[in-house]
Amino acid sequence: MKNKLTFLALALSAIFLSFSGFGQKIQLKKVADLNIESLATVGIRDYDPAKDEYLGFVDKGSEGIELAIFDSNGKILISEVRRGDGPNYYSSSALTMGFAPDGGIYVQTSAELLKYDREFNVIKRIRFEPKFTTVVYSGPREKFIPLSKADPISFLIGVSNISGMALGLEVPSKVNLIDYYDPNNKSVRSIAPLSEREVFKGYGDEKFPVSINSIYALNPQENLLYLTTTIDNEITVYNPINWFVVKRIKVKHEEFKPLDDLPIQESNFRTSGRMALYAKNQKLLKFDSDLLGLIYVQGESEASYESRKNTDKKSRFRDPDFYRLILFKDGIQLPGEHTISSGMIEMPLPNNRILVKVSEGEVELDYIPYEIWEVSEN
Repeated sequence: MKNKLTFLALALSAIFLSFSGFGQKIQLKKVADLNIESLATVGIRDYDPAKDEYLGFVDKGSEGIELAIFDSNGKILISEVRRGDGPNYYSSSALTMGFAPDGGIYVQTSAELLKYDREFNVIKRIRFEPKFTTVVYSGPREKFIPLSKADPISFLIGVSNISGMALGLEVPSKVNLIDYYDPNNKSVRSIAPLSEREVFKGYGDEKFPVSINSIYALNPQENLLYLTTTIDNEITVYNPINWFVVKRIKVKHEEFKPLDDLPIQESNFRTSGRMALYAKNQKLLKFDSDLLGLIYVQGESEASYESRKNTDKKSRFRDPDFYRLILFKDGIQLPGEHTISSGMIEMPLPNNRILVKVSEGEVELDYIPYEIWEVSEN
């Protein structure tokens, strides 16, 4: 189905400044467009600056999910279905994907890691016994996270913000937030108990009132793993070689009612029936400088939720106006929060840039529109 775009999004200013924070020195500025030549749904998960190419997928519905490479003009250079039977195929949902340092492509499922060449022919695969199986109904959800730079490779098994790392209403002392493949014993290992995080203290031996998902980002230059959770006020930085904690970065949200009262109570989590209305952390962005970003979605009142439901308006999780970007420099939170109203932030790019997938609207297009924004200091 053709993508749509509202006239409002087209008329947005190229520069959006944070509404909050006196003396704000950070500016978000649109610097380019990227229009992918596709009528089908597209996702982009990684970028290769050496070749100026993007890695992602094209979701053709009943025809399957095609793994794809796009050039900087939005042209599809190659796209291939790789779920199925055969030497070049995987049999379960692809969860993450990313470019390898040597130019190859990694694709990870719940039970194996495949390395492809740029024609999507398998070079090698690593099979492992998963602790649980994750199913997604479109293409890979996140960028692949390697934890070592050389073979034999260690890598993260969990996927950011997907249920499974902390399943349902679990006892925090029995939940580990990091699962990774250990090439030395060729198995999956688990670390980082949920109960050790500051906001979850007191829930060690009793069930937490809501489900919690892990959120990750990698600093490939320094080989550091960043971890937070959907309900959290800390970003923890690990050295994945020895799993020492390198740094703890404190987070102060402008609006995050689940953490208004500590220790956390069940009453902190506003719901309407089975629908969660409370704020949640959504994504970590590690830029190639000393900048780090945390995206969270604001909470919603029950009246607002009912109004959306009754008027068929999109969910707040698909509404960019509900999303806030917090920035950190050298581990210190910068003033203010930022919003990009034209769409959803998909991933960080080199040179402190951000790839934004433009929201659908009323104007039918024969391409999938993206925008590239830049974070700069005045």
